[in-house]
Formats: sequence, C-alpha cells, structure tokens
Amino acid sequence: MLTNPQLRHFEAFGYVFLRQLFDGHEMARLTETFDHTLQEVRNNGDDARDQSLVEQVETTPGLCWLLEDGRILDGVEELAGADFIWGGSECNITAHGSHPWHADRFGSSETEFTRVKVMIYLDETRADHGCLRVLPGSHRDPYHTTLEPLLAQDEGVAERTLGVSGEDVPSVFVEAAPGDVLFFNQTLWHGVFNSFPGRRFVALKFAERPSSSVHIRSLDKYSAGVVFRPHVALVEHSDPRLRGMVAGLVDLAPAR
Repeated sequence: MLTNPQLRHFEAFGYVFLRQLFDGHEMARLTETFDHTLQEVRNNGDDARDQSLVEQVETTPGLCWLLEDGRILDGVEELAGADFIWGGSECNITAHGSHPWHADRFGSSETEFTRVKVMIYLDETRADHGCLRVLPGSHRDPYHTTLEPLLAQDEGVAERTLGVSGEDVPSVFVEAAPGDVLFFNQTLWHGVFNSFPGRRFVALKFAERPSSSVHIRSLDKYSAGVVFRPHVALVEHSDPRLRGMVAGLVDLAPAR
C-alpha cells in the first residue's frame, strides 16, 4: 500500500500522512457509528468535557471494519513488520484547547522499538483550528531525548528551555480532512494548539512483535492492560489476520 518514498518518509521523519484513504461514504458510516457509540456512554451528559473510550473499535461492528477492511493493517505491516501486534484503540472527543508537546513513548530504548499509532480524524483540522503538529525526526536520538524538558507539559516550559512558546516551536502542521489517515511512530514528539470543543478522532495502536525483555518491559509499562489481555472479540475473530495480531500475547506477560 505504501510506496518506497512513503516508507522512507516514515523512517526519516517518523510519520506518513495519507490523504483520502477513506471516501465520503465510508467516513459517513464511521462518523455515524462513532457519534452513536459515544453518545450512548455520555448519556446526554456534559458535552463540554473530554471523552475517551477504549476497546470500542474491536468490539463494535460499525467500527471494526477499519481493521477488517485491510487498508490500515496493510500500512501497519509495512511499517512494523508482518508479525505486528495490536496495541488498542481509542475513540476520542476533546474539549481542551491544547495538548502541549509530548512523545507517547519516551526514552532512548523506546526509539529502538517500533510502535505505530494511526489517527483518523472525523473533523477538519487546520493550523489555526486544532491540527496535530509534529517535530519531524524527533522519533530518533539525539533529537528525541534532547526534548525531554518538554515532558513537564506546563505552559511555560518551551519558553524556558527553547526560548519560544509552545506554539512557535518549529514544526509541521498535519492539516487533516475527514478521510485522511496519519501513521506515526509513537516516539515522535507531537502536540496540538488552538483546538476546539468536539474535536473527534479514532486512534488505533500497533507495535512490532516484541523480541527482547526491553520490549516486554515497555509494553508492560504502557499497554499491559490491552496487549497482554487482548479482548475476546479479537482472540476469537473470524479473520485470521486479526487473530494473528493478538496471538501468543497472553503468554508474553511478565510474571507478577
């Protein structure tokens, strides 16, 4: 699915952005199910707050087609290897105005273990309207760990450590329309500024199959509740590809 230049782009910069991977009809179907699913949980509650649901994509037929369809998994396979594993899903509605610079997985050892996050936006985002910003190349050292002070996440940390505000840190704006899909390495530094209430997106997480104790410790730290306890909906799925991405993970869980 990905071209050689796109694969090199991901390797060099830590992300690859595919425009209109899904068409209007597919996005309408996805958005309808997404809204219905989150509204049921919200139960007419406060719409002015963040909402995040996990394990909805894998358990909801109107969402699971994102995995069954194959386009997402084809891309992940090319980025994380044929034996990639499942890392969980999120359905999110955000109300906050910003999410300062951060890396989902931080540390030198983390940069040697490929984790891929797939973002599917249900609303248009622009530079001045809640788009994700990325720092290309920050998924690798030494750039990656140079940014460690930003993990403080307070309002003035970028000014104190880099001499510019968080919004002015040199970055790439990933302006998205419904149907666009972003694949990024979870060690890539990214952030959101000038966001808006009701910003909706689906996140799907994957990783290369762990091959060392360092990988196992990382999964245990960040994703143990999902990776080592995959949902029965995937364990018993009729599609062998979906079963394969959770096969054997229970046996890898570290002893407690």
